[in-house]
Amino acid sequence: MNPDSEIPNKGNILIVDDLLENLQLLSEALLNLGYTVRSVTSGRMALKTIKVKPPDVILLDIKMPEMDGYEVCKTLKADENFRSIPIIFVSALDDVFDKVTAFNLGAVDYITKPFQIEEAVARLESQLTIQRQQKLLEQENIKRREAEEVLYQSRALLASVLNSSLDGIAALQAVRNPETGDIEDFRCLVVNPVIARAFKRTREEMIGKLMLKKLLKNIDTKIFNSLVEVVETGNSLEQIQIIQRLLWSSCR
Repeated sequence: MNPDSEIPNKGNILIVDDLLENLQLLSEALLNLGYTVRSVTSGRMALKTIKVKPPDVILLDIKMPEMDGYEVCKTLKADENFRSIPIIFVSALDDVFDKVTAFNLGAVDYITKPFQIEEAVARLESQLTIQRQQKLLEQENIKRREAEEVLYQSRALLASVLNSSLDGIAALQAVRNPETGDIEDFRCLVVNPVIARAFKRTREEMIGKLMLKKLLKNIDTKIFNSLVEVVETGNSLEQIQIIQRLLWSSCR
């Protein structure tokens, strides 16, 4: 078995340089390190290759005949399908003007020839890491938006059921004394119109409020204690039915 085949693919790299020796040097080094590498010798060939299969990162020379690296970069950054591909210029031009031009066109880095392979790999891997993190963030954002949409739909469905139901529906939260642990009251989390009318209140007046004990006392003092028993035991369906009968008979 070829040991190189066991090296996982670390990224898809496109190298663009009109000098074959430069292409061979970089290509061999990156292939040995586990990268998938494609190489072309002109800007026009680079654009065609990118359209067929966009790379993860482009290593781009500046001085090339017909179409130089600046033109390639400018063309890619003008296309919304390819503008997010990181471009690292690799050039013998060491003038500040050239570097500023490269970054103004949208390059993420600039490597000056001659260079050490280790330096090129380190800068390349830095961009790949950033790209992986961006993709993970995009995936998380997609999941969050999907979850928010499901939650919105669920809330809309719940609101529709609550508002159209002929039965009284409420969700209550037991509020306990922090010292004794005894239930002191119930907070209304969800109240449908039927329940609100039964207590002669609006839903806005009840939701989020600690007022159930006071309201139930006006009907029957036993109802609140029965509710507490239901919460504490968790198995008193008969008690709930008794509460319902008392409540509706008292509020009509």
